[in-house]
Amino acid sequence: MKRPSIKRLKKPPTPQQLGAGTPQPSAPADPAPDPFAPVTKKPSRVKGGLGKVRGGIGRAGGRIGRVLGAPFRKIAGLQGKPRLIVWGLLAVIVLIGVLQLRGGRDDEQEVREALARFETASAGKDYQTLCDDLFASSYVRQTASSGLPCEVALRTGLEDVKNPTLEVISVEVNGDRAAARVRGTAAGQVPAESVYTLVREEDQWRILPPRPDSAAP
Repeated sequence: MKRPSIKRLKKPPTPQQLGAGTPQPSAPADPAPDPFAPVTKKPSRVKGGLGKVRGGIGRAGGRIGRVLGAPFRKIAGLQGKPRLIVWGLLAVIVLIGVLQLRGGRDDEQEVREALARFETASAGKDYQTLCDDLFASSYVRQTASSGLPCEVALRTGLEDVKNPTLEVISVEVNGDRAAARVRGTAAGQVPAESVYTLVREEDQWRILPPRPDSAAP
């Protein structure tokens, strides 16, 4: 007696298989652009960037350096007497430049200002200012060596002088020394001309009072 054949049962279809025939939902379409939305521009890039700019500046600086350095390289290559002559000329040029810069300081005006302060301090009997700020250190030391401090000596000499005035006639500057021709007057005295010598000390003009033999005739 034959056994009835058992047919293999097929596996039930999966949900994925069941849905294979059904249409899948499509992706949402991109929304339409808003005509009123602000337009953002992308920053434009400079062709070459900063690297090329810096490279151009460096090359220009190198060319300038080569042009300016060429004369100095030639001077450095000189030997013997020509080298001494060239370096001597350069030293003279530098010295002239320094003197011109010093001349731009207007020494004559500074001398006149020092004499104006001297006139004010003398009229006000300000002996401390005269000794500390206006008179040359050599004059102060010379006065002290005579046995009298500078302030005491001035008080003795200027005690009876009233209303002194100074009129600067001319100023002649020679390096760190200057000569000023001054006409001085005071109450009850005859006007007289004298030559004041000034010296530069610590970047200031200091006064050497005139000696009796320096008075103008």
